[in-house]
Amino acid sequence: MTTIPADSTAVQQSAAWLVRLGRLGYAAKGLVYIVLGFLATKAAVGIGGRTTDTKGALRTIGEAPFGRVALMFVAVGLIGYMGWRLASAIADAEPRGSDVRGLALRIGDAFRGVVYGILGAWVLAYVVRGHDEGKNQARDMTDRVLNLPAGRSIVIGAGLVIVGYALYQLYRALSRKFLKRLDLSSAGSERRKWIERLGSFGIGARAIVFGMIGLLIARAGWKYDPSEAGGIEKSLDVIQSQPFGDAIFGTVAAGLVAFGLLQLATARYRVMHAS
Repeated sequence: MTTIPADSTAVQQSAAWLVRLGRLGYAAKGLVYIVLGFLATKAAVGIGGRTTDTKGALRTIGEAPFGRVALMFVAVGLIGYMGWRLASAIADAEPRGSDVRGLALRIGDAFRGVVYGILGAWVLAYVVRGHDEGKNQARDMTDRVLNLPAGRSIVIGAGLVIVGYALYQLYRALSRKFLKRLDLSSAGSERRKWIERLGSFGIGARAIVFGMIGLLIARAGWKYDPSEAGGIEKSLDVIQSQPFGDAIFGTVAAGLVAFGLLQLATARYRVMHAS
């Protein structure tokens, strides 16, 4: 009989916990986007609601009954998601490969993990303090970068990179490439169809929002005006102000709810290796 070394068992147990935390992170992301999209959808149909960003959605969660408990769930999930993404990128658990494309994807995975981990840390701080400063981070960050040498070029470049990311997400939505990371064999044909439809719709809607964010940041660099930059909230406001904006805004808002539902399905069905 082969004996498994104790340290190997400990590593496998740690990896298994990272996977569980990663799944919790997907569920936490799903909750945030569902609330964000729900608030925007209510605004679109004229029954209250408002445009907001991820932090605004989290504040709304915190104001609900048992909101602080829910926020702790979200915080642990987002920080766990960061741990999973970083470990997965380092160990190539997905796998992505070690060529130029694979390394770029792994770096991108790690970066997304850090972004959501920072958001998780903000949630913890918000639970402790009960309030936040309410800063416009996109504007403030753009302002700081514009004051750097070649800052204008950096801001424009960053905006164009975000636009490129949005275009890639549109491609993922249309080609349904997001399904390759999901194991839907146990989902049943009807549920699989809904996951495919909601996934394509949700990723496409989120891509439109991020594309607008990229354009706003690029415009801020072009005009040398940090007030032009903005995040999800400003992106939604700009979309709504365009011709036929109400219809597009309502569609995108519903799509954000769909993206949140996709994240819940991802928490359940994503292929995540524990070693």
